[in-house]
Amino acid sequence: MNLYGIVAFCRNRGISNKTQIPWYLTEDLKFFKQKTSSHVVVMGFNTYKSIPSMPLKNRKNIVITSKPSEHFPSESDITFLTIEHVEDYLQKNHQNDTVFICGGEKLYTYFMNKMKKLFVTYIDKTFECDTFFPNISESYELMKYEKNFDTHEQCTYWFFEYEHTNQLNSTDRTYTNLIHRVLKNKNDIRKDRTGTNTISKFGDQISFDIQKHIPVLTTKKIPWKSCIKELLWFLNGDSNANTLKNQGVHIWDGNSSKSFQEKVGLSHLQEGDCGANYSFQWRHFGQTYVNCDTAYEKYTNSDQIQNILHLLKTDPYSRRIFLSAWNPCDLNKTVLPPCHVSAQFYVGTDNTLSCHMYQRSCDVFLGLPWNIMSYAVLTHILGKKCGYSPKELTISFGDVHIYTNHLEQVYTQLERTYLTRPVIIVNDDVVKKEFEDITVNDFELIGYFPHMAIRAEMSV
Repeated sequence: MNLYGIVAFCRNRGISNKTQIPWYLTEDLKFFKQKTSSHVVVMGFNTYKSIPSMPLKNRKNIVITSKPSEHFPSESDITFLTIEHVEDYLQKNHQNDTVFICGGEKLYTYFMNKMKKLFVTYIDKTFECDTFFPNISESYELMKYEKNFDTHEQCTYWFFEYEHTNQLNSTDRTYTNLIHRVLKNKNDIRKDRTGTNTISKFGDQISFDIQKHIPVLTTKKIPWKSCIKELLWFLNGDSNANTLKNQGVHIWDGNSSKSFQEKVGLSHLQEGDCGANYSFQWRHFGQTYVNCDTAYEKYTNSDQIQNILHLLKTDPYSRRIFLSAWNPCDLNKTVLPPCHVSAQFYVGTDNTLSCHMYQRSCDVFLGLPWNIMSYAVLTHILGKKCGYSPKELTISFGDVHIYTNHLEQVYTQLERTYLTRPVIIVNDDVVKKEFEDITVNDFELIGYFPHMAIRAEMSV
């Protein structure tokens, strides 16, 4: 028996409101009819009641209810069953058929890990709903996707096709395994620069396959657009945190505040000026830092990003395709010495691009999820511009730590299940764009349905 799921949900994974679908998408209705015609459809009683004309034509309808005898008697095209009997009934009567689970929430939850395929219409808009589609298990892999626009609802929607596979979520698993290794030292509390104290481990390494899926956590929601905005800020050579602040990204606010600048001896800089930071070292290494408003020269021999791009195109097997943010001469000229200090890029003989990043200091709970995604996206950008397919991201650590005021959040995250992995699409226009012209709109994260965000205070 081919047991499939079919569903339409919106941004909050809502599927209905007071048993009614709160949107109207003609193409989704056509899609549902085309997929389920001549097959078996299984639905809950509330879903059954919400459909104006039942039974659905040219389909065998099965309705799940706690009291089937109190409803309509079974007919040739419609059968009422309890949830306890549905699987036996399907095996006996529809063993060689295709069966679609059509809702609602309880039925989807019951069959979540039993369906071979899952057809999702994702409406990229928020509607008020009171029933929701359950979290999509890690065992479902996104195989096909198609983007569309609906003029009636004035929103984008996607057709997703998932398959139930043995490819489990390696991103969250790799990340949480690192957490467990650090927590082995939970009785060894270390003092640190911020005064918060940490649990720490020295020397470790993690690796991610980035050929198909982007390594972004599903055990908590990561603000992926903000992460990409910061990466583009680095690539632009911009050291003014107000640029990010104006885009709604506030991760550099604390380290670029006037009080923090005074604390690190940079009181002469205007508030928001991060000094000779990552951005400056990536694009202006070796130049004299004045302030964030100074026009520094790009495309020089020390413009590391342009040099990397040049080597990837002209000498791809070079062992010098290297990026360094650590400049000893400028450590007292930046609000925060770089944590992710270097990256090396490697072109494989199979025309793939891999990245190995070294991180001297790693905040596991808040910082690392950003770092993972940021360097994966950087590899995608460079690969796109040079004609290589992304392959692997490896991160090696010096001091990898969990702040003691993050422990409650860490344990909450460890209790969560791993969910299906998303895919990133990079606009083809990136190939010809200058780095300064790339925007967050050149990226789409497809099929990202994580657990809720977990808030934590950043130590500065």
